Amino acid sequence: MHTSKALYLTLLLSIASAIPTPAVLAPRAGGPAIVPIPETCRVATPLPIAKEGSTSYLPSPASGSDILYSAYYPSFSPNKTAMAQQCLQQCYGYGNHTECKTAYWAEKVVVPAGYYGTPGGQLSTACLFFTRPLSAADFTVAPAGQATGAFAGTIAC
Repeated sequence: MHTSKALYLTLLLSIASAIPTPAVLAPRAGGPAIVPIPETCRVATPLPIAKEGSTSYLPSPASGSDILYSAYYPSFSPNKTAMAQQCLQQCYGYGNHTECKTAYWAEKVVVPAGYYGTPGGQLSTACLFFTRPLSAADFTVAPAGQATGAFAGTIAC
């Protein structure tokens, strides 16, 4: 009986060693790396010039097919300039620094339905990346109280 236990244990160990083990994945953050934009690159704003001090802009629905990456989150700082700059630097840090052409950032943007399985509709801070350089024609006037602090930057290196 002692021999059968040894055979059973040997069999069990050989089966266990034949089962593939899952690959160990390195932990990752939720978004693209924040990479400073080199001085050799130029950043231009494609946003239209506001006609009134309170006018703000959203990317037009037609630009939706050019979205490369989108993130909607609660504002994490009262410094809007720093948050917009981080979004732009993440655009540059996406992939090999050439995929993202324009970054758009604003607070109080409607989250689209289906975003991470949510029904959408709530207002949140948005950071959107586009696969092409946007121009002023790619933006529409935002509803009152939405897209506050809007910033867009097109990166050319």
